[in-house]
Amino acid sequence: MKIMRMPRTIHILSGLVIAFCVQFAQPVSNAFSPEEEARIVEQGLDHFYNHEFMDAIQYFERLRDGDPERARWQNYVAMGYFYEQLNEAGSLESDLFGASNRFFKKKITPDPALSRPFLTANQLAIEACETGLEEDHQDQESLYSCGVAYAARSAYQGLIERSLIGALASARKANNFHTQLLDLDERHYDAYLIPGLYDFVTGSLPRAARFLFFFAGLNGDKQRGIRLIEVVSKWGVSSRHDARILLTVAYRREKRYADARQVIGTLAETFPRNYIFPLEVASLHRAADEIPEAISGYENVLRKALQGAPGFDRAPVARIHFELGVLYQDEDDPETARRHFEQVAGSAGVTDELAEESRLNITRIEQELRQRQEQAGDL
Repeated sequence: MKIMRMPRTIHILSGLVIAFCVQFAQPVSNAFSPEEEARIVEQGLDHFYNHEFMDAIQYFERLRDGDPERARWQNYVAMGYFYEQLNEAGSLESDLFGASNRFFKKKITPDPALSRPFLTANQLAIEACETGLEEDHQDQESLYSCGVAYAARSAYQGLIERSLIGALASARKANNFHTQLLDLDERHYDAYLIPGLYDFVTGSLPRAARFLFFFAGLNGDKQRGIRLIEVVSKWGVSSRHDARILLTVAYRREKRYADARQVIGTLAETFPRNYIFPLEVASLHRAADEIPEAISGYENVLRKALQGAPGFDRAPVARIHFELGVLYQDEDDPETARRHFEQVAGSAGVTDELAEESRLNITRIEQELRQRQEQAGDL
């Protein structure tokens, strides 16, 4: 029997956002004073949201080593390693480009140096929070931590292991834990994120898939999901940034491009070393067919990358040049398009496929320019 596959965009949606729902404020451990713990968390998360994952892991592991029995810190460590693996594979840039995306849709090959610590920390988080629930089935910290841990497992199963059944089963567990938490405290606003994402993802599945999953107890409403995520983006404490990232993706899928740009623009201001946020703004302009604005956005990121602005030295310069080449072709500016295509081969992040396609585009442009010259001569 042919297994129905979830669209890749939904895999990315569920994986990149549900994976890291930062824990709600909880009792501090004995290893650090409240002030020291807060400082370490703040520094780690600043690195994390600026996509400096290995730096973030150092802070998260310091918290974990101070209190290894606490699920919250194990979740932090797990997600640091998981996102670094996605970062290495280029998956965090999946929606930031149009023309070049077809070169970057390969299956992620697990890196044992990153997968092992993720799986270990994820399992320890689950064991710790489930032990806490055995002692008190209404323990809110354990309910929240279990939801985060199973959400992370779902993301890993969907994006790395490519197991749709496993990912859906773990996502359902994550949703159930946070739904139970909300039954106990409806003002635990951070806990609305996973149910909101669960609603949006399952509600966005093709009609046939939703029909089949309904009989397995899996159903959702994407508009209700968006409303729940909006609640977290406004009232959440620790998951507000995660909600805004997800809200950008949801708005984009609903073609609410202006709303998406407004939300992602806030994140770009908050985390100025993260080149992905301004790239997403440019991509949203492109999706809205606002080509001059898209060109301006990509050129701005390219300029910062070439100047070595903090964080922007990691930007995929080759892909930006390629995208600009395509956009300038759309604007009927073949000379500028050719200049960008010519710079792809020697730029950071180039691949054989991207270089070859750039060479083909240069050939097409040169042929077009010759034809224009011949036509002008005939006149």
